[in-house]
This record gives sequence, structure tokens and C-alpha cells, in this order.
Amino acid sequence: MNHNIKEIKMKDNMILEATFFSGDIKDFCVSSLFEKHPEYKVLEANKDLWENAVLLPQGSGVYFNDDLDLTVEEIWRDGKPAGKAAVEPRYAIAYAISSTREEKGLSQKQLSLLSGVSQCDISRIEGGVANPTVETISKLCSVLGLEMHLSKTIA
Repeated sequence: MNHNIKEIKMKDNMILEATFFSGDIKDFCVSSLFEKHPEYKVLEANKDLWENAVLLPQGSGVYFNDDLDLTVEEIWRDGKPAGKAAVEPRYAIAYAISSTREEKGLSQKQLSLLSGVSQCDISRIEGGVANPTVETISKLCSVLGLEMHLSKTIA
């Protein structure tokens, strides 16, 4: 399954909070790596390194320095569920398209050929960095068997 991280927060006790495009929030305990990977202990000793972690492009992981990073798969697999966040439309679209494409066993290239949307555009949409037109979303949804729905919230 393709999970992308929308945002990270560095919490006390070596807990990294990751909010995913799906809205899922997971807490990943970095200190759980210390025994198997002692090199991660530097994060506990160096608060600047810990607090200045960077989200990798398209939410593919977390970067600390040239020697230390975490993949999105590690954080998703080993993180503990910590709630659900509201999802911005572009992230909801990214998650719906990428997860459905993978469920159907299609590569981005195959989806491109079936939909007429370039593979590059599909990658950018799935990475949450594109601002696709309704027409583009409609093409992808048609191939994937997805329906678009709008709802109105009254404040």
C-alpha cells in the first residue's frame, strides 16, 4: 500500500508523530530502534538534529542527516495509531487514486496509458504536489472505478 506522510511533529520521549495523506496519525517511537540500530541514539543526544528533521519529497520518509532517515513504510508499519486528522482535498484525492491504483495492481504507467493522463502528472497527483483539473481527476476516476462526491458543510 502506498502511504505518504503529509506532516511530521517531533514530540517528547523520541516520539515522531506522522500525519498521513489518508488522515491517519501514527506515533513512531524512535528509541525502539536504539538496540538494533545504535546509530539512532545520536537523536536523543542531539536535540537540534531531532527537532530539525525534514519530511522527504512527496512524504516518502523522514530525513535527519546523511546517515539517518526513516522510510514511510517503517513509520506506517511500526507506528502506533494516534488518531485521525481532517484531510485537505488534494491529499484525499492523492490517497484515493494511489491506493485504488495499487489495489487494482496497476502501475502509474499502466494508469497513464488507460486514462490519457501523463505518468508524470499521476506521480505528482499521488504525491500531493499537483493541482489537477476536474477533467484530469475525472479521467483517473473513470479508469479506477471511483466516484467523485461533493458535500456542503454549513457553519
